[in-house]
Amino acid sequence: MIQWFKSIFEKTLPRFAVKYPWLVLIVFVLVTGFFGYQLTNIYVDTDVTKLTTGSEEETRAIETAARDFTVGDPLYLILKGDMNDPQVLQKANNLISEIRGHKDVFEVISPFDTSYFGLAGFMVQSIPVAPQVPATEAEVKAFRQRLAQSPNGKRMISADSEAMLIELYIYGSYSSRGKRAVKELEKLLTTEWGSDQFNMTGTSYITHAMDQSIRRDAFVLFPIAALIVVIVLILSFRSWLGFLIPGATVLVSMVITMGLMAWLDFPITLVSVIMPVILIVIGSADGIHILHKYQEELGRNSASKNEIVARVMEKMVPPCTMTSVTTAVGLISLRTSTVIPVKDFGTFSGIGVMVAYVFTLLGIPALLAVFPEPKRLSREAKQETYWDTIFLAKLARWVMRHSKTVAVIGTAVFVIMALGLPRITVEANIARYFRKSSDAAEGIRVYEQYFGGSQQVLIVVDTHQAQGALNPQFLPTIDELEQYAQTVPLVTHTWSMASLARDLSPDGQLQPNLVPLAYQQLPRTLTSVFVSRNQQQKAMIYAWLRSSDTTQLANNLISLETGLKERLPEGYTVTVSGLPKIIQHHMQRFSESQVSSVLWSTLAVLALLIIFTRSFLEGCISVIPLIFTIVINFGVMGWLGLPLDAATVLIGSIAIGMGIDYSIHYISRVNSEVKAGKNLMDACEIAISTAGHAIMINAATLIAGFLMLCFSTFSILMVFGVLMALAMGISCIATVTVLPVMLQILRNKFSRRVHSA
Repeated sequence: MIQWFKSIFEKTLPRFAVKYPWLVLIVFVLVTGFFGYQLTNIYVDTDVTKLTTGSEEETRAIETAARDFTVGDPLYLILKGDMNDPQVLQKANNLISEIRGHKDVFEVISPFDTSYFGLAGFMVQSIPVAPQVPATEAEVKAFRQRLAQSPNGKRMISADSEAMLIELYIYGSYSSRGKRAVKELEKLLTTEWGSDQFNMTGTSYITHAMDQSIRRDAFVLFPIAALIVVIVLILSFRSWLGFLIPGATVLVSMVITMGLMAWLDFPITLVSVIMPVILIVIGSADGIHILHKYQEELGRNSASKNEIVARVMEKMVPPCTMTSVTTAVGLISLRTSTVIPVKDFGTFSGIGVMVAYVFTLLGIPALLAVFPEPKRLSREAKQETYWDTIFLAKLARWVMRHSKTVAVIGTAVFVIMALGLPRITVEANIARYFRKSSDAAEGIRVYEQYFGGSQQVLIVVDTHQAQGALNPQFLPTIDELEQYAQTVPLVTHTWSMASLARDLSPDGQLQPNLVPLAYQQLPRTLTSVFVSRNQQQKAMIYAWLRSSDTTQLANNLISLETGLKERLPEGYTVTVSGLPKIIQHHMQRFSESQVSSVLWSTLAVLALLIIFTRSFLEGCISVIPLIFTIVINFGVMGWLGLPLDAATVLIGSIAIGMGIDYSIHYISRVNSEVKAGKNLMDACEIAISTAGHAIMINAATLIAGFLMLCFSTFSILMVFGVLMALAMGISCIATVTVLPVMLQILRNKFSRRVHSA
């Protein structure tokens, strides 16, 4: 049965493609065209709450708080200017009026819309902060004094009077309608206020910025990566076939894979936006090795072109099958990840690899049969002509004659990098995924410069008693909890019914008996912010935290929750929720994801190699360059302080799935030379200068493709691209240096296994 399958894949299918090339190519064109049509339905998803599995509890806590209280999620607008200047205030008011007229804006809260409250006997009075826009310096001074007494307005003009905060509420803030509204508002602000005189932030704006950045990366990175890869392939092969064959493979696999995503209603995410680049560099791999072998065979004998194509496919299908299946399994093992976009990325990337394999099996021999035969050049002539083959021949001799030196250097590098592994941190704060120069990052910086923390934490205290939140004896508890929250390092300010009671009190002291009175007379739009609508048994404390790295954020949240629970009287419960809690959860899941995905990728690839080679020894030898690569890559991350995030969490599995190709092709060529009668040392030298040349071209293609991610608008994708380029370079070097040395160390066992196979 096994021999029958081998015959089908190695001989029957490729020879069918060579005999009926146009039929095969027409079928591929039709299938590719069908899935290409589906690309019109693809869409972008930037919902940060769906980043990892198990975050439903944190998301549900936010939804519960939003149901019980009036919890706003506004689009924040920061206007810069001298807010003591009456003309600037009048200009701001005119702009606010224009914003109110936008069809998708349903509420605007500015300093001119706020009120402050006072007591007149047993009556709570609501007094507008700005009955009219201040027109003189004296009116501005009075306006600022009243604004300082407003519970929600006191922070809407910065302490240095250089910025004003406006809260905008728009319809469908996370939908295409909301994103379109944000874009239109940006144009309005640029025209009326000046492009460098305003900033936007808030969860809805960050989501909008992510959407725009993902779209930009999708349309910019792919053409750049494709162009660079084409240039590398042309320079490497010095032939038009050098980019046509791998290019056709990439085009078919990418269109079918992305079209399948659209057909099955899977969106483009922050992770899957890199899939086109991944498919460019992966999809070209087998085509490079086949084309290299094809040129080598053309220079070696005088058989007809079609016969040479059939022979090449017969020799190359086994290693290509191994590389494709192991790469696909390495990627699909990302299904074990707890990061949802990573799961989907792994699935469709694995499908893309197998689509490329099917095209390799049928499409490449069909194309080679159709295209004219290139000039035949012997291997010896190439070695005398091209600097890269001369270099590889010299490298091969040096490695084989200095195996102990290679072993010592490799071991030293491995140990040093392994020491950096415990230093790796995790970053799950989406706001920190943007480049520092981006509008999203600048918006957060400006907001926190003028108005304090930008990340809102919701602290819900449940008395488990009807009207319990209105009990005057409960107010000191809320006050104590709020005072404690203010001591947490990242917390810049808080807001609760206790601080509102202090604002109402003539002497600024806590007056518990004011709570029932204030609740009855204050507007419901204000009281529902602090006291739950249903039976008034819950109270809310709001805390704003500065943006920080995820580790520091998680430590602050742990300290906050622990301190709140320690100070909570018996019978009460406290729940902490909000986007920072989701970020904290993502951090834990990212760490778990990295360990599980790398472990399962390694085990799955090792198992497949043992099955394919029918040798435990050869399977273990093949993964040595991978382990070397993974340790060095993550060691570099640890030593340089580069964190694990939504992108770098992919590195382990992708490097395993892609890097194993080099080992497979190298060992396959060593086996072939040993069976032909060469001793192991000569076989290793020949493999370095032949298969090593294709490996070097493949690595150069991968490195060039990954480095194009440096042009991404996301800093995490830039770092991912550099690290993946590093991983591919290390894997290539390890294959042509460390792997031959390991084969020499185990030469007796390896040679016996090859001869007995």
